[in-house]
Amino acid sequence: MVNFFEHQQQAKRNTGLLVVLFLIAFTLIIGFVALVTAAIFGGVAVQQNGEYHFSWEPIAWVVVLVGGGILMAMLVKWLSLKPGGHVVAESLGGERISPDTTDPLERRILNVVEEMAIAANMPVPAVYLLPNESNINAFAAGYETKDAVIGLTRGAVETFSREQLQAVVAHEFSHILNGDMRLNIRLIAALAGILLIAHVGRIFIHSARFSGARRRGNGNALPLVGLALFIIGYIGVFFGNLIKSAVSRQREYLADAAAVQFTRNPEALSGALQQIGAREHGSRIAHANADETAHLFFGQALSSWLTLMATHPPLDKRIKRIQPSWNGRYPQPKQAMAQSETEQQASQSQPSALNRLAMLALPALLLERARSPQQAPQFIRDMVVGQLFGESHPNLTALTPAQQLALVELSVPALRVAKDSDRLALLQDLERLDQSDDLFHWCLYQLLARQLTKDKRFQAKLDNAEAFAATVVALKRAEQKEPVDFRQLEQALNTCKSWSPRAKQPLVKKWVETVTADQHISDTERKLVATLCACIEEPLPDEMLNNA
Repeated sequence: MVNFFEHQQQAKRNTGLLVVLFLIAFTLIIGFVALVTAAIFGGVAVQQNGEYHFSWEPIAWVVVLVGGGILMAMLVKWLSLKPGGHVVAESLGGERISPDTTDPLERRILNVVEEMAIAANMPVPAVYLLPNESNINAFAAGYETKDAVIGLTRGAVETFSREQLQAVVAHEFSHILNGDMRLNIRLIAALAGILLIAHVGRIFIHSARFSGARRRGNGNALPLVGLALFIIGYIGVFFGNLIKSAVSRQREYLADAAAVQFTRNPEALSGALQQIGAREHGSRIAHANADETAHLFFGQALSSWLTLMATHPPLDKRIKRIQPSWNGRYPQPKQAMAQSETEQQASQSQPSALNRLAMLALPALLLERARSPQQAPQFIRDMVVGQLFGESHPNLTALTPAQQLALVELSVPALRVAKDSDRLALLQDLERLDQSDDLFHWCLYQLLARQLTKDKRFQAKLDNAEAFAATVVALKRAEQKEPVDFRQLEQALNTCKSWSPRAKQPLVKKWVETVTADQHISDTERKLVATLCACIEEPLPDEMLNNA
């Protein structure tokens, strides 16, 4: 039996080593550029006895200038991508799918993404369709969950069965939850900084060509500097891309393993990969901007003549890791859309982990309101704070905590594109929960505010140990119906959210131990843990899924 947890740990270890290697290479490139440039301008000289003499002042100036230039280029690139995954999606020709779309193809995509978001216990991300890409691929982009997007090519949506589409979307959710999006953006920015060296070298060479006739007798060093920078820059870019590709391959193994753990359905992910292998152009992306973002995709987006430069592991290796019994033969290409959505759902067994949305049995009218940019702000206000205002809403008072949490998570895409005035009015009303004793609905407010407001709103933090203890105390006090210090709890959540996924696991384990201490988990306790997990962007543990 395949141990997917072991595969995940191995991929994480390998990624850590590769990132360290990238940082070492990055430092060596700056040092090498500084030495070569300083040597040309007299910073390094050979004495008569054959020893080298270093003039540290020019070397230091070159290090400052080169390092500063690279950091500035990285910052510019990072800032261009920081607004969110929509920047990447739109640069690839993606079109955002409206959360309340009635188009059958688009609704099919959103239904699957919504299912996976509820199963992952996180707000639904924005979804983009790449209508001009006929081959099979998908990607996740963004800096954190509040600006994350999932993109799918038209070829993927028209080809995959519903189970395969679930598996691919789960793969992309794994990238989001494992922090791969942030790592990918940093790698893109770092490579932009290294590439600046080559660009500056090219400018120096061209400048020397124009001024060479006048300065030929003046010992013009500009061509030598330009040539050195050009060569070093592109060598750096080559090795940087080499390491970036190796990092990407390890994260793909990690996302594959995590997606299988998530869906409990290795055959679906294996089948999706096999459909890529069954086609001549497989997962190729035609858009001109695919080069910079190739490592974000589910499959190899660009052809690579050198295996070491491939951003993804070979298909057969990925499939064998997931399904060791695979015979090595790719199936005939098929068009899954030949079946209707109803026929696909009836013909395929779905893992229970993905049935949470269906099991909640949310009324169609409420789903429609949650998905509508026009109706969602008022709907969420009525559901979350209506009781606090003494307002009775017959259709909402009967909702369970599980249903309320799901509706909040489903409403996030609509709230993001709602009118600014409606969204701000909603958040102002929700802030009044700070004066209540209702921890569950306060957590819903926190979840929404963290998705819809700027980062400055949640910058105050506590010491790590204090934050850990504060969240546990809040759960205990809520269980005993005692007042909770919401200000302290908010700061604790700010702290815990910044932890790595591995560091968050003991905290979530402690939350589970707290609510199970009396050998019984109430529906409200279950949802308190769920909302706290959502606030720190951590999936709900398996223990909390039973009878949820």
